[in-house]
Amino acid sequence: MQHSNLGWVMAKADGYVVYTYAKDTKNGAPTCTGSCASVWAPVTGMPKAGPADTFPGAFGVVTGAGGKKDITYNGYPLYTYIGAPVLSTKGNGIGGVWHVIMLSESDISGT
Repeated sequence: MQHSNLGWVMAKADGYVVYTYAKDTKNGAPTCTGSCASVWAPVTGMPKAGPADTFPGAFGVVTGAGGKKDITYNGYPLYTYIGAPVLSTKGNGIGGVWHVIMLSESDISGT
């Protein structure tokens, strides 16, 4: 979780903000593939929240392109906007289908 110009948003440990894609279906494989995936990279691997973070939803994985394990949040695959700087939310709202995951300061333990 990171603080951005929009407020608290979900981000990878390296500070890159993650997005959901409105055309994906809950618990389904990512639908942003091919040329779409050259701009919006799926977040792969095994999900792990930072030690100080708690989240109101649940992380999971689905099998994406090439058999990779794509990380999901509340059943929806996560993506990063390729080329965006750390903590940038400039991909939010693109095409009306890309959205950051808004969080609150209370999602950080001890605050």
